[in-house]
Amino acid sequence: MLVRVADPAILPSHVARCSVAVDLHDEAADLDATFAGIELPARLRDAARKRHIEYLAGRWCVREALRAQLPERAGITVGHDDSRAPVWPDGLVGSITHTQNFVSSAVAPIEAARSLGIDSEVRFSVERARRLGGHFARPRELADLARAGLDEGDVATLVFSLKESVFKCLHPFVRGYFGFQVAHVVEVSAREGRARVRLVEGLTREFAAGCELEGRFELGGDHLHTALVIDG
Repeated sequence: MLVRVADPAILPSHVARCSVAVDLHDEAADLDATFAGIELPARLRDAARKRHIEYLAGRWCVREALRAQLPERAGITVGHDDSRAPVWPDGLVGSITHTQNFVSSAVAPIEAARSLGIDSEVRFSVERARRLGGHFARPRELADLARAGLDEGDVATLVFSLKESVFKCLHPFVRGYFGFQVAHVVEVSAREGRARVRLVEGLTREFAAGCELEGRFELGGDHLHTALVIDG
């Protein structure tokens, strides 16, 4: 049910990473055996099996990432807060993403990174980009980035995914919800897989309006992957 796949090359070497392809519709799979030692939270016990697999696979990826790079922490438990965001134990920061049949985690010691956010999305069609783009991007934002050499669908996917990564990365500092319009993707280099994001609204004293963050991205098959890291 789980198959390890190549990790997107968008994070520094001090970040432990694990990515899998997962069959969300495998009704015969024994979840207790596959995800032994990983407990499903009470809030999800009545959820659909697909949601169980997504949650468990994300925590499995965390465990495997740590087993490879920080084996002494491989047995940690990742909780969740009221907004369902992961709560990492003292000394670690991390992020989890899942989309359709792809699940991935990234974890780092606090000495190496203060926070990080990853996101993966199925690449938007042009029709979907035109239908949904206005919900998460300003028209000028999409028009300016179209000159980066990406097609219309990929531009929209990139903006959406980067803003998801921004939210995951900054949420531990803000401790509250903030929307897509807080961030503006101002520059993209398709050749280098880099993007610059500017906050247009202040979130904290450190992350004030005008603050800029650098993100990384990678196009891989049907997916687009993004990441942001706040260095330690």
